[in-house]
Amino acid sequence: MKKKILVTGGAGGLGLAIVKRHLSLGDKVWALDIEASPGFSALFEKESNLTFIKCDISKTANVQAAFKDITPGIGKLDILYSCAGIYSFEDKKLLPETILDNAAIMYEINAVGFLRIVQELLCTLQDGSVIMCITSEAGSVSENWRDAEYNYCMSKAAENMACVILQKYFDNIPQNTRIICIHPGWLRTPMGGKAAFENPESSVSPEDSAEGIIAIALDIENIPKERMYMDYKRNDINW
Repeated sequence: MKKKILVTGGAGGLGLAIVKRHLSLGDKVWALDIEASPGFSALFEKESNLTFIKCDISKTANVQAAFKDITPGIGKLDILYSCAGIYSFEDKKLLPETILDNAAIMYEINAVGFLRIVQELLCTLQDGSVIMCITSEAGSVSENWRDAEYNYCMSKAAENMACVILQKYFDNIPQNTRIICIHPGWLRTPMGGKAAFENPESSVSPEDSAEGIIAIALDIENIPKERMYMDYKRNDINW
């Protein structure tokens, strides 16, 4: 049975790889991003099952306006992939050099932006819906090895917390909507940086990561509820 899929950050990187894979399965896909990349535009021109939603998830009014005429036509959403996020290499510094004023926008997009999307889609998230939230191992407190990257790591920890609270909300309704926090691996994308391309043995292509993430989403009934934070290979990550 064909599924209804929505992918934030769907115009590039991991999000675009997820979009392409679901289209190849014959699914109906809504892709949301702040702008359409050339690669996405070329795909959009030939795919009748693909809808583009132009949206800035850092602003509630923008999200509300973007979904105003779209949500009623979705019905039940099978899988929401929250891939939209930002990372700044300028923030990869120790505390004395960290620009803490950059934390606000990273938090607004990585953590609160995710919740803005879910808030607008609540009526489409029903029994059997799955939310795949692309967070990061950088959001793990117990497994942290970093001595820098405050802004990014803190935003991802906040995103993980948002998922935990949201899962409890669905459990208390009660509603069988599942949430998985996913570390996609060190992606060979602009967000992963030049070093990811230079170290293919320890990084992953967006296509391979997408394949693993989609496989988890499609196999959600066989994943125990207590397993909520893992990487794209299904290795558990501690909060």
